[in-house]
Amino acid sequence: MAQPDRKLVPIVSLDVVNYSRLAEINERQTLRLVQRVYDRLVARSIGRYGGKVFKTMGDGLLAEFQSVVAAIEWVADMQTELNERRLKVPGGGIFQVRAGVVLADVLVAGDDLYGSGVNLAVRVQAIAPAGGMAITKWMFQYLDGRSDLQFTDLGSTDLKNVSKSVRIYIWHPDGVVQKQAAEPLPIAPSSRPSVVVLPFDNMSGEADQSYFADAVVEEITATLSRIRDFFVIARNSAFSYKGRAIDVRQVGRELGVRYAVEGSVRRVGERVRITAQLVEAETANHIWSTRVDGAVSDLFDLQDRVAAEVASALHPSIRRAEVERARSKRPETLAAYDLVMRALPHLWAHRMAENPQAISYLTKALALEPTYGLAAALCAWAHGQQVAYNWTTDVGAERREGERLIEISTMTVGDEPTALAALASAMMLLGGDVPHAAMLAEKALQLDPNHAWAWMRRGYGLVYIGRPEDGLEAFEKSARLSPLDPFAFNVHLGMGLAHFAAGRPDRGIELARQALAERPGLTWPYRDLAAYYSAAGRPEQAKDALEKFVYLRPAMTAASLRDGLRFMEPALLDRYVGGLEQAGLR
Repeated sequence: MAQPDRKLVPIVSLDVVNYSRLAEINERQTLRLVQRVYDRLVARSIGRYGGKVFKTMGDGLLAEFQSVVAAIEWVADMQTELNERRLKVPGGGIFQVRAGVVLADVLVAGDDLYGSGVNLAVRVQAIAPAGGMAITKWMFQYLDGRSDLQFTDLGSTDLKNVSKSVRIYIWHPDGVVQKQAAEPLPIAPSSRPSVVVLPFDNMSGEADQSYFADAVVEEITATLSRIRDFFVIARNSAFSYKGRAIDVRQVGRELGVRYAVEGSVRRVGERVRITAQLVEAETANHIWSTRVDGAVSDLFDLQDRVAAEVASALHPSIRRAEVERARSKRPETLAAYDLVMRALPHLWAHRMAENPQAISYLTKALALEPTYGLAAALCAWAHGQQVAYNWTTDVGAERREGERLIEISTMTVGDEPTALAALASAMMLLGGDVPHAAMLAEKALQLDPNHAWAWMRRGYGLVYIGRPEDGLEAFEKSARLSPLDPFAFNVHLGMGLAHFAAGRPDRGIELARQALAERPGLTWPYRDLAAYYSAAGRPEQAKDALEKFVYLRPAMTAASLRDGLRFMEPALLDRYVGGLEQAGLR
């Protein structure tokens, strides 16, 4: 195997000060500000100094330079300009970055650089004063007579994951510097779930292979960042823990996160094994784990597969953990987010007695946060269930309230995939514009291609507009992505409807019965069974299924049921309601 190329280069590590806290206050404004600084102060100037960015990490970057002096001068000029501009950040204060500059012996892999030298740059950057830079003793000695910048000697300093102490010198544009505290103050925990993907262990036995593990973590972090239901700590912050024997509870306190993803990469010859696990930071309890094996020749596909599997498994795993967290809180301490979490299991239940409780919790959440797009979308969805599953005697009132909530949600969901999927569900069930709802599901998938709920909703939309075979593909994608999802039974019901629509009622019966076995006590799928049994020429079983469906429900007729299912394309609706009429519905 060819040895990786190596070179000795100045490395600059930049990191945004208090990024996690700023993003928690206003993520969108923070991201816009970071991008603006990058576009106007970094990208436009770094090339003039002979520099090149080789890795970006949300709240920071790593860059290489052709000369030590050029690297120092670029950092100083950039920090001076930032200090003069005094850009405002969410919550008050000014935008600041820290910079660390080292001369590093690095491994070259394509356009990327790896190795302990890169790790040292990140460690040195963490010591820098906010708005300034830190360099090592060797860098300081090399600059003698080559720069007018005045540095302050911090003396010998212990750095995380560096075996020997390093003498550090720091600089700030206003000349005022302070030695950093030995331990950072713990970050206040987020009110909503947050997760960090910690550096994976390299179990290959060869230090040069650590870039495999780094690349896997990079891919997982990027994939998880598409999920807006929880906040993902940027790669640069997580990188500081590389190589350390760490206690995940300490990581939780330092980064203010609730969950951590840990893992390892083992390469033996041409085979690679990647493992990952989700841990609750506060208790160190394991919530979920996986293992994926593959060939080195398929490394990039393997990374994509692991990232997709981790993302799709984390989503329902974290959601369940958040539901339990909300349930354990006292009622008087519940915030809007907690109320949404409490509502979810009632919404997932798909039962007549539970759905009003979901509406109650979501209504309370909207009273606390009237522009909470996800709460409005979920509440509209719940009202849609009242109509579509024949749980109400006042269809008009349910539709009016659902449509009011859809209007609120449409203006406030933004680019949150779960909220978009919920909004699509509400639109479909309330009999609105199904093509528009399908477009919302598509938008959710563009934002997060691994969103199982959005794939499920896309499947239903395709069936409703007369494309059952395409709908089956979407349902199968949803099932592969999230087999443990609380909506898995609903995927099977969707697949059953698709088979019925495609003229395969016997397969529809199998899938509907499978869903009933998965969710004992559920009754509305008996409506599907009644239609499918009729189509399959099994009238007695159709009649029995219809009786189970209508038991304890408000009185209904074929006409009222047809109105509740107006989202189905006409031919499918005729066949479906016709089957129920054959079973005895009048």
